[in-house]
Amino acid sequence: MIKFGPSGTCAEFTLAGHSHTVEVPAWLKEHDLDCFEYSFGRGVRIQESTAKAIGAEFAKENLEISVHAPYFINLATQEEEKAENNHRYIFDSLAALTFFGGNRCVIHPGSPLKAERGEAMALLLKRLEKVAELKHELGYDDKYLCLETMGKAAQLGSLEEVISMCALDKTFIPCIDFGHLNAREGGIFYTDDDYKRVIERLMKGVGEDKCRIMHVHFSKIEYSAKGEVRHLTFDDEKFGPPFEPLMRVFKEFDLQPYIVCESAGTQTRDAAMMKRYYYELER
Repeated sequence: MIKFGPSGTCAEFTLAGHSHTVEVPAWLKEHDLDCFEYSFGRGVRIQESTAKAIGAEFAKENLEISVHAPYFINLATQEEEKAENNHRYIFDSLAALTFFGGNRCVIHPGSPLKAERGEAMALLLKRLEKVAELKHELGYDDKYLCLETMGKAAQLGSLEEVISMCALDKTFIPCIDFGHLNAREGGIFYTDDDYKRVIERLMKGVGEDKCRIMHVHFSKIEYSAKGEVRHLTFDDEKFGPPFEPLMRVFKEFDLQPYIVCESAGTQTRDAAMMKRYYYELER
């Protein structure tokens, strides 16, 4: 079943007097949403007891929770010590995800830094193969790693690069951030056909099964010649991309993605807007 929800808590959540993630499931129910993404952007700093308490509330409301691993992970690093730290960040995220009761962990792949892009990508794939090996050894076969498309052209995480990453293991699935793809390419999503091209490439590249259950990030994003600048809200009329054609394509292809809205401060409202539009297509 297709799911809609926010990444993190929005401004309205705070204005309503809420302050803790344990209160999020009731908030999502109130707004007729299905899922939530908890970010470990600056590091995995949550106690097991706290994570389990949050997870219990999500289970009670029959809602799903995913996590985003730390943003500073760079699987293309040439430094072995940093590579080992990256593994720790990933598996700390998976441990917390288990306490939450979720099954999806989103990862930023990395950046070439000063290396040649092809060389950096080869190293990243080698690092990911090690992650897959450790993941199975440590008993995380029931967890998906969602490899994310990135918003700046200099970053590793084009659509083709993410397809290559997902080929390494059956539990690696794409996290397609349509705002990122739009930003890194200088604006490419306007019509249904624009989105169809990506879905059809994914179907061929990662297979129908992975494409059907892919993870999705969506927001409007300001961009420059180098790509992503900042996340916006659905009120923005300049940068896009529009969500309506994507919802129509999801409906046409009968996909069941997990759609996380990353709007700047209005993510709950905007996630609900996408969900309403999607289900109105059935009428």
